[in-house]
Amino acid sequence: MIERQREHSAYLLFEHLAAVPGLTHAVFTRLRGFSAPPFAGLNASSVTGDDLATVRRNKAEITATLSLPLVGAKPVHGGAWTVVERQPDERGATGVEHLYTRLRDVEADAMLSNQSGFALCWAYGDCAPILLYDPQHRAFALLHAGWRGTAALVSARAIAGMTARYGTRPAELLAGVGPAIGSCCYEIGTQVREAFAREPLAHETAVFAERDDSLYLDVAASNVQQLLAAGVQAGHIETSGYCTGCRRDLFYSHRREPWPSGRHAVAIGLRHA
Repeated sequence: MIERQREHSAYLLFEHLAAVPGLTHAVFTRLRGFSAPPFAGLNASSVTGDDLATVRRNKAEITATLSLPLVGAKPVHGGAWTVVERQPDERGATGVEHLYTRLRDVEADAMLSNQSGFALCWAYGDCAPILLYDPQHRAFALLHAGWRGTAALVSARAIAGMTARYGTRPAELLAGVGPAIGSCCYEIGTQVREAFAREPLAHETAVFAERDDSLYLDVAASNVQQLLAAGVQAGHIETSGYCTGCRRDLFYSHRREPWPSGRHAVAIGLRHA
């Protein structure tokens, strides 16, 4: 991945997505930013206890880095997707502020769009951020895949949604799978095992590791396998290689840090032509 820094933020770019004209994206680290411990750094979450004015300041830095306003639905650790597009309000306005307000009550773990002028953005802390781009139809998506979303096939469902909505051909998609907790750090129990067992494709594509009579899950690698099963070409998938549990110096980790902790931002969007 490509490393970039600003005065108040540090972030990573997927090489193949960074080469697309008009497409902007970033996987922000926790470095720099304005939050004080225990949220130290560029915390993008307003629901884990950080000072809200400080979170707004962090988000302003993220917005400035992307040169796009941020929008996001409400992730609920499932497999549902939603289309993000401007729709006129009662006055006929189609501004991003109206879109931002409307999305706050929409529950989904994948956002799909083909419109420019805003960035899809979520905050993460062990769940896998998955960025998709369809170069033929200039459609893009941001996914939020924890163990529940992975077991609910959020990656496969999002690709099916892009196919239905935009005519996306999975073999043409470019995908970036960002930092997430790996099997080195994530021991799972009966609830997780049973969730994957209920969905054959989720079980077939899950990447488990067994150690000392315990089972561990690699969230990012499992979603890579889902992408492949959905028809994405292996050469079109770029992974960060970071485990959030191991690299708490760079990223927040819900499972490996004491509560409360922050969340790092990931975003993707299209600039106006």
